[in-house]
Amino acid sequence: MGNRRGTTGRRTTDAWSGIAPGAETVGGAALLCAAFYAQLAALAGEPYGRGYGGGIAVLFWLFVMCVIGPFIALGLGYVHSLLFTTPVMAASNLAGVRTRVSAPYWAAPTAALIAAGYAVPLSLLADAPYAATFGWIAAVGAPPVVVAVFARMRQVPRGTVRRRAVAPIAVAVVATFFIGVDVPAYQPPVLGRADYVGEWAGDHVRLELGPQGEAVVRRLPVHDGFEVVSHCSGRGTWKPVEQAYGDRAGVALAVPGCERAELTWQVAGTAQRPELFVLMGDPDDGETAVLRKQAG
Repeated sequence: MGNRRGTTGRRTTDAWSGIAPGAETVGGAALLCAAFYAQLAALAGEPYGRGYGGGIAVLFWLFVMCVIGPFIALGLGYVHSLLFTTPVMAASNLAGVRTRVSAPYWAAPTAALIAAGYAVPLSLLADAPYAATFGWIAAVGAPPVVVAVFARMRQVPRGTVRRRAVAPIAVAVVATFFIGVDVPAYQPPVLGRADYVGEWAGDHVRLELGPQGEAVVRRLPVHDGFEVVSHCSGRGTWKPVEQAYGDRAGVALAVPGCERAELTWQVAGTAQRPELFVLMGDPDDGETAVLRKQAG
């Protein structure tokens, strides 16, 4: 399978150079499908009260995917090929020259190693779990590496690889759309009165909700419809409400001197990690303040 180490390393280098024919097309399509799915899943996720437009937003992203997507994919594909596929091919070639194992067999472990390296800074920048970041990088990087290995083994020209990739890419786009729109819509958790009791903090705001309905608030935002103009702190009371806005439950605060502040906070997050939030300004794209319950 693949190259042989017969006529020294030159033949190996010729067959396993860092050039990955057609990988930019497959890599770009994989990146675009991943971004498309993430966006559709986000539309089904916690909107924090924003009205994203529902079906209109889905149609907009479908338009982006089908019309603008190919141009974006090509650019992303070349960058991905330069940063991921080409290093994998080059490292596989080097390993194949220096060992008795053919270069194709080095592609998978090399890709995993490079993905593991990229996952370190990306997980820190995105504040995401390392395992999930590594999984995404490896999953997106696998298709172009497989195509590059196959093309180099069979000496398939770049143009031929691109033509053969059109049909699978079209199928992948359609599958991504249907999988993405089928993601279950977000449902906020149902909290009892005791679940609200405790300290909530985030976005420089702090609420202390006591078991007898007492409340201490710090830096409640005062919004004029366009931006936060001031903050308010004080002591007052709180009570749970079944419908803070629409069908969302939450808490209603009563704090003397803070009547112009945001006093009704809605439930968000999950049952394990509950949140309280307010949406200020534009209902479709307003500013939010999100509080998370503190351990203790």
